[in-house]
Amino acid sequence: MPPIFSSAQAFLQQHRPIDPVRCQRPFAVTQAVNWFGANFSGQLVYAIKANPSPFILESMSKGGVSRFDVASLNEIEIVKQATPQADLFYMNPVKARAHIREAYFKHGVRRFSVDHKDEMIKILDVTNNAKDLIIFVRLHCNDEGSVLPLGKKYGATGEQALSLLKFVSSKAERLGVTFHVGSQALVPSRFGEAIRHVSRILQQAKVQASELNVGGGFPVFYKQGDPVDLSAYTRAIEEALPKVPLTKDAKIYAEPGRALVAEAESLIVRVDARHNNELYINDGGYGILFDAAFSNWVFPISLINNDNESPDLKSQELKPFTLWGPTCDAADRMPGPFYLPSCVKEGDYLEVHKTGAYGWAMRSQFNGFGRYEEIEVTDKVGLSNFDTKLHPKKTINENTTEKMSDQDQTILTSNG
Repeated sequence: MPPIFSSAQAFLQQHRPIDPVRCQRPFAVTQAVNWFGANFSGQLVYAIKANPSPFILESMSKGGVSRFDVASLNEIEIVKQATPQADLFYMNPVKARAHIREAYFKHGVRRFSVDHKDEMIKILDVTNNAKDLIIFVRLHCNDEGSVLPLGKKYGATGEQALSLLKFVSSKAERLGVTFHVGSQALVPSRFGEAIRHVSRILQQAKVQASELNVGGGFPVFYKQGDPVDLSAYTRAIEEALPKVPLTKDAKIYAEPGRALVAEAESLIVRVDARHNNELYINDGGYGILFDAAFSNWVFPISLINNDNESPDLKSQELKPFTLWGPTCDAADRMPGPFYLPSCVKEGDYLEVHKTGAYGWAMRSQFNGFGRYEEIEVTDKVGLSNFDTKLHPKKTINENTTEKMSDQDQTILTSNG
């Protein structure tokens, strides 16, 4: 178990870490799981690609999440080691034969996803034409308005979708349908549109689905312009569900990844140099801040007042900074802009908030970096998806690059 502190600032009052520090907040996982439980009528399937850390899986299990979306044999083994009784959804539409075989015969996986007839034939061949398969046909849908669209790679369309639904319906014990509106989907109505599309395709194929998985894409509030009220997403889903041709015993699922774990971690980094408005820090694009470098993610960030000589941060003007990671690669650049007090200098520490989604999964040890300390913290910092009292509702603006409001910045740049 990592040591527990009340905040990143409390930790820095006692320590001056050399390596970056992961601040874990298990309570944030519980908060997110509880929110979905109260606002979504179906069951949660945690997509572990977002963060496979043991503390995340343990928090999911304690919160009542027993279903996990996996994409590889390694992810299957990670989940089974943490929660042996977990119900696994192997939702990668393309899988190696050896991995299908081991998933089915060794780990008891019965739910698989396909978007092509060849993949269904592969699964039948490897499982000796098993009669207990639950197969989700992944349909293509409109993913415009998402920060990271996924439709170019997966999703059956047109006549291919119709014939695949009919074929799977004739071979599987239960026919499932799934889709994905894209990662960090900024338009709530996309979920409703996708479900209505599923309904039309099922009607055209003249089949009923026994399971419907609405996928992931539920967004996190990182900056002004991002969606705040997640209930707009669940409302869009619930309003569209009644028209889908489902069997009487149909099951409904959602696969939040980012939304469940983003707030469960923050990252303490040290400023190793300042060159005008550029800060060189000890983690970056080849570490937990992968998305900040390669997807231009603008994480909330704060300067921690960690010594008696530091000025009052609330009186400091906020200025835009670009961040550079510690590797020698010129791609290790996080353009931001990240707004910080103008007094930031070498030796200061920054807390980067909401790094719980994908950072730990995407990190590497390029150039010999990639070591982290780990602590647990108990404070609630920043604007939460699940606490509307912290911030007003904002209008969605998919193209905004403006800096946060003064209220938002005050919350994020206060001492700790």
